[in-house]
Amino acid sequence: MQKSPLVLRPRYNPLIGSFINNEALISQIVLACGSPTSVLFPQAIEANVKAFQSVLDEYKLNSSIFFAHKANQSDSLLKQLAVSGVNCDVASVGELKHALACGFSGNRLQATGPKDVDFLQLCLLHDVAINVDCVQELKDILSVKEALGIARKARILLRLSNFKFGDIFNLPPVKLSRFGIHFAQIAEVLSSVIAPHRDNLALLGFSFHLDSTSVEERLEAIRHCLDAFEKAIALDLTPHVINIGGGFGINYLAHEEDWSRYVAALKEAALTSQTGAPSALSWNNNFFGLSAEGGALRGSLNAYNFFNPLPGSTFLKELLASKLQPFDKCALGDMLRNNEIALWLEPGRALLDLAGVTLARVNSLKGPNNDIVGLNMKRQDLAFLDQEIFVDPIQLRALGKSGTRQHKGYFLAGNLCLESDFIFRRKVFLPELPRKGDIFAFINTAAYMMDFSATNSIMQPTARRVAVVEEKGKVLTWMLDEQYSPVWKLH
Repeated sequence: MQKSPLVLRPRYNPLIGSFINNEALISQIVLACGSPTSVLFPQAIEANVKAFQSVLDEYKLNSSIFFAHKANQSDSLLKQLAVSGVNCDVASVGELKHALACGFSGNRLQATGPKDVDFLQLCLLHDVAINVDCVQELKDILSVKEALGIARKARILLRLSNFKFGDIFNLPPVKLSRFGIHFAQIAEVLSSVIAPHRDNLALLGFSFHLDSTSVEERLEAIRHCLDAFEKAIALDLTPHVINIGGGFGINYLAHEEDWSRYVAALKEAALTSQTGAPSALSWNNNFFGLSAEGGALRGSLNAYNFFNPLPGSTFLKELLASKLQPFDKCALGDMLRNNEIALWLEPGRALLDLAGVTLARVNSLKGPNNDIVGLNMKRQDLAFLDQEIFVDPIQLRALGKSGTRQHKGYFLAGNLCLESDFIFRRKVFLPELPRKGDIFAFINTAAYMMDFSATNSIMQPTARRVAVVEEKGKVLTWMLDEQYSPVWKLH
């Protein structure tokens, strides 16, 4: 029996379904804006915010959701978020200015990451909560505040890191990070910097951001924050916030079986690569962290979990229901409510679930086996750092043209004069023979993929952005991203 082709079918909603079935609209957008084009769906924001808020409401928590701006630079998404009831987390002067321009007031903003004096100055002028990354930032806050003559206290959180995990969950002994204040220093920082400057610094609480999706690691980090609470209260300080950061994922694939089969095929390809023959599944035998030695598989797949059974608000729900030791094994959500501790979180990716599609036009079909599809885009137009994306595009025929049915594997190449410019370094199995003028729709790309790594290398422009909205009667309308407003109909 012939095996079915290896596919990674994207998960999408009815709005995206209506969009990708609207050939005339897509052709119009690409004709007007070029290839690639980033398409945003600001209406998708509401459902994502509601999903998080319903979990927080279940525990009756005093909470704040901060959208992590770095996930996308779109005007339309940020303008919609500004009226959705969430706050915004900014990590640069540019992001801060953008958030203010899109409708956020300073008291709805939080500044994270490393900060220079210019960034701190704008934060202090707008009363932005400052998530302090190191002791030097504390000193800079005090200096800038004095130089500006600002009377009100600077609102701060202390970001903690380098926790010593216990053996409760059989975790690694230390979780290292280059960000934040080393937990071993927190008592000294509180007593020597925060307490003596209590007239200038309002300590809101403590934060962390783990490069991990482990519930157990977060529970341990929260336990450290509660320890810091006790140290602060002993100095007559009044913290009341724990910020648990981001890391709330997305489920990108419609079928778990697709993910399991593709990963298994990559592992098999890595094992057979010992023969020296080129792989039929990846370019230049790139197996994304996997290798083979002596007939055994080595390493691990260096990729996001594209089929995620606990995405976004589902992960938050599991976290809040988890028992927190040693607090009488009380559920985390109940403990926070009972102790009147406010919960802040910074979802970026999860708030942009199903909020974007990237469109790209086929330029050519080439290679000795006609298995390299040249797209009018570059790898950085669809990338998060250098990670591979394991979601197949939807192939759309050039308007008015019929296709040749087949299911052959192709490599998708970019338009830069670099050997490394492959959109994917893995093979994609397409249902029809690609032809010049076809459009590929890459689904669910709003979070990080669109512009986090985007460049204008060799003066190839970055993607134009458009916003697509659905009116009553399921009619789709598009506009330039910067022209979108939540009250667009009034125009």
